[in-house]
Amino acid sequence: MYIKNIKVFKENLFLIYLKKTKLGDHTKEVVIGLFYGIILFIISEIFAFLSVFWAYGHASLSPAIEIGGYWPPMGIIPLNPFAIPLLNTFLLLSSGVCLKYDLSDLFILSSILPFSSPRFPSIKRIGPHNIDILSILIGSLLGDGSMERDGNGSRFAFYQEKSHGEYLLWLHHTINNLGYCKEEIPVIKIRKDINGNIRYFFRFRTFTYSSFNWIYNEFYSKSLNRKIIPKFIDEYLNPIALAIWIMDDGGLYKNKGLKFSTNSFTLKEVQYLSILLKKKYSLNTSIHKTGVINQYNLYIPKSSLNDLIKIVKPYIHITMNYKLNLIK
Repeated sequence: MYIKNIKVFKENLFLIYLKKTKLGDHTKEVVIGLFYGIILFIISEIFAFLSVFWAYGHASLSPAIEIGGYWPPMGIIPLNPFAIPLLNTFLLLSSGVCLKYDLSDLFILSSILPFSSPRFPSIKRIGPHNIDILSILIGSLLGDGSMERDGNGSRFAFYQEKSHGEYLLWLHHTINNLGYCKEEIPVIKIRKDINGNIRYFFRFRTFTYSSFNWIYNEFYSKSLNRKIIPKFIDEYLNPIALAIWIMDDGGLYKNKGLKFSTNSFTLKEVQYLSILLKKKYSLNTSIHKTGVINQYNLYIPKSSLNDLIKIVKPYIHITMNYKLNLIK
């Protein structure tokens, strides 16, 4: 029991560390500094307005002899407080109310923009989707990502072992910022493999969209019951998608080249990917047998590795630099 509690404690520390330092959040010291900074800012604003009202009160209650000894001074006609000043006050207060409520919580706007709220059924979630999110999702399908049908729509599922937890949390953070999944940070889960060993992993899913169905239909063959390479892949295999594919399924090979674990695809599909990389990025590739019948890996030799790095380096997460031999 003691050892189990120690393990749970370490896992919680690991999650807190990732949450606070890898997803744009701040450390305890920075949070305290920001807190006191905001307090000082509010105090300074209070005194700024206090000085304005104090000056007005002093001038009106004790008018100086230079302005005739009465208020308002001669020649100045004050505004009607129930006209423009009242309108300005109303606009100021109403703007504060609008800021309090998120747009997705307003009934009228959410009925106009049904895709902005996860409470709407998938059939009402519309597209087209931004090229950045499509690049990430399609790149992940070439690697470890998967899709599943859910009612009238489809969703993406992401899975990584604990050793790649920082990458998956970064991926979740990116997809959440684009508005395609819940804000809750994935937590470590436990399962047993076929040998009975305990494995720790992270997992999360996107929202379900009927406008994702076309991707599911192209990537999943009903007759083969597996992922396939769709014909449209050449349109979406841009540098972002290529980087996601590398981080998901790439690996540094013993000769310092890069290996794609394309075991689940047929020889013709791997050949098509090889031709596509040559056509789009002038990358040399070779296809090797894995030692298992009808399974093949796609290799990018050391001679083309520098060209590949120039293409994908801006999109590679720091924890995945080792896959491109960027860690010295």
